[in-house]
Amino acid sequence: MPVAVDNTFATPLRQRPLGLGAAYAVHSATKLLAGHSDAILGAVVAADVVLSAAMVEHRTTRGAVPGAMEAFLALRGMRTLAVRLARIEATAGALAQRLAAHPAVERVRYPGLPTDPNHAVAQRTLGGSGGMVSFEVPGGGPAADAVVARFRLIVPATSLGGIETLVERRARWPGEDEVPPGLLRLSVGLEAVEDLWADLDRALAGSPGGEGKR
Repeated sequence: MPVAVDNTFATPLRQRPLGLGAAYAVHSATKLLAGHSDAILGAVVAADVVLSAAMVEHRTTRGAVPGAMEAFLALRGMRTLAVRLARIEATAGALAQRLAAHPAVERVRYPGLPTDPNHAVAQRTLGGSGGMVSFEVPGGGPAADAVVARFRLIVPATSLGGIETLVERRARWPGEDEVPPGLLRLSVGLEAVEDLWADLDRALAGSPGGEGKR
């Protein structure tokens, strides 16, 4: 059975699924590729000419053709993808390390951390660690919601991969029952790392274990 890989988080700069044996690579170009949270666009790529021709026929007959403005916005964003991703990854790595040492954080998931269970796999298959950091706070959903409410710079929103840092408690949505209730997903943007850390540290200061932090 053909395998399709969602490569939205990694982008072609960090992972090439077709070279790893996948039949399709799927991208939400709204995210990192376009990078400015102002385009609605997706892409499916296949190396096999038969599969590719079938997708082109389906797109042509069903009308799923991007508009000129969406194509322009995506092209504009991809021209700066390499520099944006490098900055995002550097900041994400720094924040992940600090969060892992914070007394108000129970667990951090980031493939760039040697302690992450997927670190070895990421080292083999990715050219970088990306800009998504997840961390859990004690107290479950109410405590995590309280942390989100204390942010001043980081924006609560569902999207990811833009120039602004966004946070979301995924378990608040229906169908996300497997996600720990106290987990917060951080999509790191282009703000200064010290500004982001000051916002995180202050928001976590009111959580269990974070008393006395500033």
